[in-house]
Amino acid sequence: MVNMRYVFGLVALAAVFGVIEAGSGSVNIDIAAGNALVAKKKPEDAIPVIELRGEGKPMTAAQIRALEEASNGGPLDIKVDKTWRPVKCPRAAQRLDFVTFHYKGFLEDGKKFDQTYARGPIRVQLGVGMVMPGLDKGMRGMCDTELRKISVPYRLSRKNKSKVWKHIPNDEHWLTFNIEVLTVEEFTLERQFAFLDSNNDTYLTESELIRFAENMRKEYGKTWANEDIDNVHAARYYVKYFDINGDGKISLDEFVKVMERDMATMETAKLVQTQVQKAGKGKKTAPEGRKRDPGFAWILDFNNDGIVTVEESDSADEVFQGAPAVLPVFDQKDEL
Repeated sequence: MVNMRYVFGLVALAAVFGVIEAGSGSVNIDIAAGNALVAKKKPEDAIPVIELRGEGKPMTAAQIRALEEASNGGPLDIKVDKTWRPVKCPRAAQRLDFVTFHYKGFLEDGKKFDQTYARGPIRVQLGVGMVMPGLDKGMRGMCDTELRKISVPYRLSRKNKSKVWKHIPNDEHWLTFNIEVLTVEEFTLERQFAFLDSNNDTYLTESELIRFAENMRKEYGKTWANEDIDNVHAARYYVKYFDINGDGKISLDEFVKVMERDMATMETAKLVQTQVQKAGKGKKTAPEGRKRDPGFAWILDFNNDGIVTVEESDSADEVFQGAPAVLPVFDQKDEL
């Protein structure tokens, strides 16, 4: 008796390998050929084939970025290609320096999304929140006329929308900028004062500081970390902090004198902190926060240690409604 299960199996196998003969409305099966095919099967032929199909919703951009960072072993960082660098470099850009530059921006697929050459260069101060973190970091060390290609991952390309940065996409995993630096201006107290003195009248007043803060927000997306800070209260506090002769405005000499006083205090605090750290056998004891901004936000560092902590920032809206704890009082021989 013919084993029908065996026959049906041969039919299926024969249909694949062409050992079926058609004739007169019937199907003739070459049993010998079928047996030969069975005999030639390899061990791996018995391994089942599994078909994989994607199920569920597509991955979100955030999930893709998380996988990319996981495969990287940590947060993604910028990538810098130094396209061209001049032989002579009078000043390599550092934090607080003023840099004027052009850029061409490209999406991850290589498509250009913006360039500044048609509308004019951008001037920013490094390290104070005027530019996205990735570009801020990537332009450190650049010289006049230098060219760089800076690729910025998502986490370092975030910046509040503003007039200067309105063309920057917010949903790209990577953005690439071809940067051409025009000038690097070294940070000085005189240059910082001129940056704040928007109307160039050689004085800083409450109204001028309010306009400066509003301009930073509109042009560069730079705002107070504490959204409850009122610019009017902050400007009034700032003038009290620097106004040595009490005339309601700040001159360059007053600005320099108070800034130099604070910077000396900060240097002393840094030395003390280093000694404490050595005594603790390398244990980190320095306060956590952001480095002090030499602009309008200088007044956030209430204890003059060079670091603006979260606590200082969070309490600033209330502190600014009173008088500064440290007033611009100097010895009689040092008065202007």
